[in-house]
Amino acid sequence: MVEPREITVLDRIGGGDGFVGGLLYALLRGWEPEKWIQFGWASGALATTLLTDYAQAADEAQIWGIWKGNARAPR
Repeated sequence: MVEPREITVLDRIGGGDGFVGGLLYALLRGWEPEKWIQFGWASGALATTLLTDYAQAADEAQIWGIWKGNARAPR
C-alpha cells in the first residue's frame, strides 16, 4: 500500500495525465505494482509543480528523486 503525500501544487492541470503516464511507463518496464503507483505519483507531482500542463522529466532518476522527497530535483 502506498500512503498519500502532501505536495505544494502550483498548477493542477496535467497532474492526472502525469500520473497515468508515469504509471504506464512503470507498467511497461515490468516493475512491481507498488512501483507503478510511486512512479505515477512522482510523475504527476512533477507536472503540478510547473506552470505548464505537462512535465518532461530528464530521466528516471529525477522522478525517483521526487518520490523520495527531493525538492531540489533538477528541472
